[in-house]
Amino acid sequence: MLSCPRCRAANPPDARFCARCGTGLAGTCPNCGAVLQPDARFCHNCGQALPAASAASAAPAPAPPGPSPPPEAQRRIITMLFCDVQDSTSLAERLDPEEWAEVMNNAFAYLIRPIYRYEGTVARLMGDAVLAFFGAPVAHEDDPQRAVRAGLEIVEGVQSFARRFREQRGLDFSVRVGINTGLVVVGQIGYDKQVEYTAMGDAINVAARMEQTAEPDTVRISEHTYRLVAPLFDVEPLGRVGLRGKSEPVAAYRVVGLKARPGRLRGIEGLETPLVGRQAEMAILRNAVADLRRGRGQIVSVVGEAGLGKSRLIDELRSECARAGDLQWRESRGLSYATSRPYAAFLDLIRHMCGVRESDSPELVRERIGCNCLHEGTPPEECERARRVLEVLLGVESNGGRLEGEAFKRELFQVMLDTWQRWAAVQPVVLVLDDLHWADPASAELLVHLFRLTDRAGILFLCAFRPDRHGPAWRVKQAAEVDYPHRYTEVVLEPLTAEQSNSLVNHLLAVADLPDRLRQMVLAKAEGNPFYVEEVVRALVEGGALARDASGTRWQMVLPVDEISIPDSLQALLTARVDRLDEVARHVLQFASVAGRSFYYRVLELALEREIDLDEQLRVLQRSGLILEAARVPELEYTFRHALTQEAAYRSILRRRRRE
Repeated sequence: MLSCPRCRAANPPDARFCARCGTGLAGTCPNCGAVLQPDARFCHNCGQALPAASAASAAPAPAPPGPSPPPEAQRRIITMLFCDVQDSTSLAERLDPEEWAEVMNNAFAYLIRPIYRYEGTVARLMGDAVLAFFGAPVAHEDDPQRAVRAGLEIVEGVQSFARRFREQRGLDFSVRVGINTGLVVVGQIGYDKQVEYTAMGDAINVAARMEQTAEPDTVRISEHTYRLVAPLFDVEPLGRVGLRGKSEPVAAYRVVGLKARPGRLRGIEGLETPLVGRQAEMAILRNAVADLRRGRGQIVSVVGEAGLGKSRLIDELRSECARAGDLQWRESRGLSYATSRPYAAFLDLIRHMCGVRESDSPELVRERIGCNCLHEGTPPEECERARRVLEVLLGVESNGGRLEGEAFKRELFQVMLDTWQRWAAVQPVVLVLDDLHWADPASAELLVHLFRLTDRAGILFLCAFRPDRHGPAWRVKQAAEVDYPHRYTEVVLEPLTAEQSNSLVNHLLAVADLPDRLRQMVLAKAEGNPFYVEEVVRALVEGGALARDASGTRWQMVLPVDEISIPDSLQALLTARVDRLDEVARHVLQFASVAGRSFYYRVLELALEREIDLDEQLRVLQRSGLILEAARVPELEYTFRHALTQEAAYRSILRRRRRE
């Protein structure tokens, strides 16, 4: 039987839609039987290339599997997306009800597919509209970015449907998308048997108003969402617009598209700081580059928790290499929503080398593969072989015979090996794979295969990732350690010391008279994490507590600060970690957070309202890196690994539950 990924109902093996809830059911790999993602071109399990017919047979908009919505309502910062059909009342008036139902049923595939692609939750279908949540019931640290990308793809994807609709019926079909980010209460809300998983709060009203005031076929976002995604998207400021029901106008922006060269979300615009406390780590990277210049292949891992500065180290090294100008620098960055897309890390790398985007035409991509990606010294027969493989990888192959399954994998691995060896023969190569913790298994396997180049070519593999011992990146690290110990170096990042954190604050703000109490609050919140320091300072600036003086060169306190709340960016990062727990472990963590940074086993056991294997759940929380055992004498005591984790878990609890 085929299980529905949304409601878990059992369906016949050949079912395309769930008999209980109507959700599209994913297709399966013809080679190994693995369940496929809706837009998969390759099987994530065996690497089988999927023919167009198989890809089309997968459901048009299947829901990704994931945990069921939590039974109890929670306070969360989420991103909400509203999408509706422009002038739907007029369209429905001109069509028979049966025809209109058929139109919308077909249109919903185009509206819902991008939401599921970016792992959003379709909370409600409302006749001609869709409401989706990004961040509930499961949070991701980049939910605002996912929502905006989904909105753009909805508008772009519906155009083909609109053209057919116009040709067949002589009528226009367009949509509007509105997005907002903010605090809501999410959970099962309603009365008796009439309940639904939804969100309540002013933030969802603003999202609805963003959609209602948007122009046809555009994406409109609020100020709050804009601040969280500004470096990634080109936008058109719309000024402050009046929204029905709001006492004050709200700033709004029209999203034009992705930036050609996206910036980094981390860091504070206008506040620059030198690299602090990482001199030893930079020395290791410089030594590896020096060895590369002498022709020695290298593998370097930079390992550290989120926010400790892995990407900042890479930025510094890139700048130094660019100034020298004697190395090739190739870089790929993992995406959290691409962990199940086979070879995603190398897709990004090849597209960057070719100078193309995912939305470019197949003709342009095929042309650029020959011009930019393959070395000019490649023999004609090898060039044709490489072009064929890369066209399949990028999904732009012509109608010739397809490479599939193991044959495609074998050809891809050999072509990538030959291609990088040829580039390295011309000039030493630094191949960077940042955020490798988001890598899919196929990319990790290909990367390990390429490590053999270090014994024969001038290539430096620089891999940066978080210490997730169950992820593909950790298996890459273990393979490098075991099979290439003579080439492998590891850089482990630790939190900054108090002195280094204080220096970072000074560089950021240059405030000589920053009150000592406020300084200590910032340092206590951040606990040596550079990203946390920057985000807490950003929150103070955006909240108006800090402002530039008349000279514009220094900062001064303009509002008293009694407490620093967790910035939204950190709340998302921390909530995403908590949401990876199962419902029982999450429940225990929330109860523990009520006690404060530290808590006793005895007290937690008495406080829990239901029968739980507390010892096992505490082991789960320790293995997840969220809590630590503090003492066993005179009694068993635990502490949260980070104060912000405790605060994030506590803030997710409803206020009435905290009082209880």
